[in-house]
Amino acid sequence: MLTVYVTGGPNPRKITIFLEEVGLPYTCKVVDVYSGEQLSPEFLSVNPNGRLPALQDTEGPDGNLVVWESGAILQYLAEKTGRLLPQAGAARYEVLKWVYFQVAHAPYLGNAHIYRVMYREALPVVIKRFTIESTRIYGVLNDQLADFEFVAGGQFSIADIAWYPWIEYHEWQGQALTRFPHVNRWYEALRKRPALLRGALIPWPYTECGRSEMGRRAKALIERRLKDPAFALTAGPEDAGLANLAL
Repeated sequence: MLTVYVTGGPNPRKITIFLEEVGLPYTCKVVDVYSGEQLSPEFLSVNPNGRLPALQDTEGPDGNLVVWESGAILQYLAEKTGRLLPQAGAARYEVLKWVYFQVAHAPYLGNAHIYRVMYREALPVVIKRFTIESTRIYGVLNDQLADFEFVAGGQFSIADIAWYPWIEYHEWQGQALTRFPHVNRWYEALRKRPALLRGALIPWPYTECGRSEMGRRAKALIERRLKDPAFALTAGPEDAGLANLAL
């Protein structure tokens, strides 16, 4: 039996998207991060880092197994099912390098989220810093998708699953997909996959923050910030590189 610990965010949705795509049965446990449940003793016994997602597999290779970190979970499930990750050769590592590029660079996109839509005060230098890096990351992905139908080549894989739920939040990251036509083409194509869309709605759509009072307050704050010029700063390629270093 598979149990996925989730909250509303891109990393947990990677896992539910995978499971929906391959049709593997699972149950979800929602951890309300707005209420601090990720720091409860119960959840810390599952993931001592207090982050989502986490996966419990009672039928792991040696019995009960707990895996956390979204990239590790995707790879584990792909190997368990033999789906969406080539078993050997260059194609396997093409997928894995794009998965781990996403995992390694998610903090830039995540910090763009925090400082643009949820931070207590507008910090223009910080907002621009993470918006600049988000723009660069989108550019790398756009260049790749100029040559390939999917992120890691000609086949849908866990690399696409790793990227999709983060790209859903492009507005939070200060990105307009019209600036990245190949990312936009790929994104719209993936949105036609029924299983992917089912997984992306768990535990709620990316535009929502849950049913708790704190979740409702977070949603209202985000909606205001996306319209607030002090937070919705733009940054293009001309702002990148050494432009802001004191050298």
